[in-house]
Amino acid sequence: MTNCLSAFALDTSARKKKDAEKLAPEISLSSAESYLMDESHLQGKAEHIFIPRSEADIISILQSARETATPITLSGGRTGVTGGAVPMGGWLISLSQMNNMLGLRFIADQNRFLLRCQPGASLESINTAIAGKAFPGEDNWSAEAQSALKMFRESGSYIFPPDPTEKSATLGGMVACNASGACTLYYGSTRNYVSALRIVLIDGTLLSLKRGECYADDRQFRLVLPDGVVRNGLIPRYDMPNVKNAAGYFSRSGMDLLDLFIGSEGTLGIFSEIEIMLIPAPEIILGVIAFFPSESKALTFVRAARGEHISGIEKCELIKQPLALEFFDYHALNLLRDQKRIDGSSSSIPALLPSAHTAVYIELATSENKLDDTAEALMALLESCSSQSETAWTAITPEENVRLQEFRHAVPEIINQRIGERTRTSPGITKLGTDFAVPDEALFKVMTLYHEILDEKNLEYVIFGHIGNNHLHVNILPRSQQEYQKGKTIYLNMAKRVVSYGGTVSAEHGIGKLKKPFLQLMIGDAGIADMRKVKQVFDPEGRLNPGNIF
Repeated sequence: MTNCLSAFALDTSARKKKDAEKLAPEISLSSAESYLMDESHLQGKAEHIFIPRSEADIISILQSARETATPITLSGGRTGVTGGAVPMGGWLISLSQMNNMLGLRFIADQNRFLLRCQPGASLESINTAIAGKAFPGEDNWSAEAQSALKMFRESGSYIFPPDPTEKSATLGGMVACNASGACTLYYGSTRNYVSALRIVLIDGTLLSLKRGECYADDRQFRLVLPDGVVRNGLIPRYDMPNVKNAAGYFSRSGMDLLDLFIGSEGTLGIFSEIEIMLIPAPEIILGVIAFFPSESKALTFVRAARGEHISGIEKCELIKQPLALEFFDYHALNLLRDQKRIDGSSSSIPALLPSAHTAVYIELATSENKLDDTAEALMALLESCSSQSETAWTAITPEENVRLQEFRHAVPEIINQRIGERTRTSPGITKLGTDFAVPDEALFKVMTLYHEILDEKNLEYVIFGHIGNNHLHVNILPRSQQEYQKGKTIYLNMAKRVVSYGGTVSAEHGIGKLKKPFLQLMIGDAGIADMRKVKQVFDPEGRLNPGNIF
């Protein structure tokens, strides 16, 4: 077993002790309401709220907090829906102002550029900089980074593939929960694009990890701290579900230790720098929203588009690996129809044909010389699944694709609006949105389960989401406290069934403070105990992001 974690600490012997209010920029608690909640609308509290601008600021705050054993909660863009960024006392550190992009590297044998950022850089700012090939603060980059930037500008188009819906999400938050999105079907989650991390532990110790340099020996790892103290750890022994998953610590025999921190929801350390991989962009993206006369026809199309063998449907090499497959059930389309009626002539929602029962959005990467053949093959597949190609909405330019993406995003926006209106008469209710994913073979079974349970209980619901990964968001829209409580019970029962199918209770949003019972359901008491042992290696007192996951 090798000592494969590179650890070092700043020399603090000459640092003068500071009062809490002098550690880093701090905001008044009287104006801090927005920092005390995230998109879950869970309300929190904090004794101090700090907004560091550097790694040194973070270390100063942590060392002062150590003197009084103060709990620390981390916050970024606050776009999460599980309460992970909501403090329940102690100090809050918002990394939102640590938003610089620090430099580029080029890896010639992989044709990849690596971009180094602070954790507060937003996904939107990163994507804008990559697309425009202009980075804020680039004049201050090192000579090596300037050279890589010159090469980057002389190269073709590149992308950072992770694509969560909330573009205001920060990179640190995305890495902390291993964020994904619509194109995870093709590209995978954020984990696949993190090449290095600088991590500040709760005591101010710094870890510098690069992918490919540090591995567990089977399931054991060893950490030698700067003072020579050795800490041994054991990767959790549970088997992760073979689906898109963001629940619990990553666990695999002989795994890269970088992956232990990715998806750990800020419970093991604070990211001060993150290096991400940029890859060549597709030449053309063909986007299509297709409408089907029934849900079963739509699900058959999904399976065929993923390359599965379907009797009577010919496979096509051009479309067996979509970038994205998104689903909208009958209730989702009716929600859009109803909102268009309410908005009247001012509505931006396109008119939907009465025959449209279910919709699927598909994205395909193609090229100029293959575009016509790809489009023809896709339309032929749609026709074979009873979807009329002339009713499909098609996009091949970035501007046209934005229009289709706006349609996709309209459903969750309307759901949030409806729930907001209902809270005026029934305070305390929220939407109940699942984050489950199941293996391919369980897709039809889980869809049948959702409809049977929810229709029997006469609850209003909408199903949409990332069907390419069998990752659908079932949104229960309660109209009263009674329905809210009924929905919570149903949610738990559905989670049990999903786990029995070999699925996960959280495919992309993580566990946070709100879904801990579901994680326990999935990995059991022994799995939770294994995770606690890992946390004790890096945070023995349990002060970092308390209440998250455990």
